[in-house]
Amino acid sequence: MQFLLWVLGYTMNEMRQLEAKAVQFIEKNARWMRCELFYRDKTREYYDYCRYQCNGYLPPILKNKNGDPASPINGCVEGLFLGIGVDRKTGKLPSPSQFGNLRFHIPIRYLHWPDFNLYFADLYCHVGAKSHHLTLVLTRAKSAADIFCRARLPQLNITDNPFLYRDPMTGCMMHTTAAWIHIFYTETIPINAGWFETVNCVSARVKMGKPKNASCPVCNI
Repeated sequence: MQFLLWVLGYTMNEMRQLEAKAVQFIEKNARWMRCELFYRDKTREYYDYCRYQCNGYLPPILKNKNGDPASPINGCVEGLFLGIGVDRKTGKLPSPSQFGNLRFHIPIRYLHWPDFNLYFADLYCHVGAKSHHLTLVLTRAKSAADIFCRARLPQLNITDNPFLYRDPMTGCMMHTTAAWIHIFYTETIPINAGWFETVNCVSARVKMGKPKNASCPVCNI
């Protein structure tokens, strides 16, 4: 795992303030849905590169500047962004995509249990957008990424948080529908562990990420 020199970002106290705002926002718009899959939308060229140049693995890359510019993981932790949220009206994965025309699916159970930790990393929205986004980091316990995040991000109890949790009664994973959740997963992922489907890609996002809406009262501290 490669890290760059950590630039000044939010303190742990400030991260807990942002987490508290996220909890307040989620609980005000309380609704949760069952989820079983992580997914990643990219181009066919990207997946061909991973298959033939990376020995069939999706390799972690350095976290970009999307979201809050003071999030401690920006430019410091390597990982892969994975989606998890479904449309609150249909219960299905979002369509079309803004990141690519090929969607990779992988069961949550394959990436999560039993030796991973979950952290809160960001709450943000973009100028002109109606929805809010949450970034959660999923790390292998005692890995370099886990040690880095433990010192700088609030750790979440996997069975007792309002964002993404395992229902202790049913064992099912549940996620909030009040905001779009982005999982930053800090390990490699083998392509043969999942499957693909084609989706309609309407546009390409800026690769370096979009800045947070600095005037939003919901997601700024």
